[in-house]
Amino acid sequence: MTVIGAGTTLHGDVSGRDPLEVRGTVEGDCRIGGLCIVAEGGRVLGNIESEGLVVAGEVEAGKLTVDRVELRSTARVRGAITARVLAIADGAFYEGDVQMEPGASGGPTFFKDRRQA
Repeated sequence: MTVIGAGTTLHGDVSGRDPLEVRGTVEGDCRIGGLCIVAEGGRVLGNIESEGLVVAGEVEAGKLTVDRVELRSTARVRGAITARVLAIADGAFYEGDVQMEPGASGGPTFFKDRRQA
């Protein structure tokens, strides 16, 4: 797993097959073959394309193209989501459009976040 630490700002795109955890800031697009985690306090200012996305921090994107998306209660997300599975915790903020891919369950799932961030 690649970790972009708190206090670190990366200017430019990130791509790779390994999982990525953002605790700092990425100012650019992320194309990740596995799981992309935006931890609480982390920020991504760019598009995200990945197999899975878990957001507890902040994302401002034009497009989020992901198979599975989970927005935790501390998430703040702006952008258009295209996904097969979308789960949004109570307390999460989301502004944008949602397009569910074929084979999707019919719409977003809402849940109470019981995990410690």
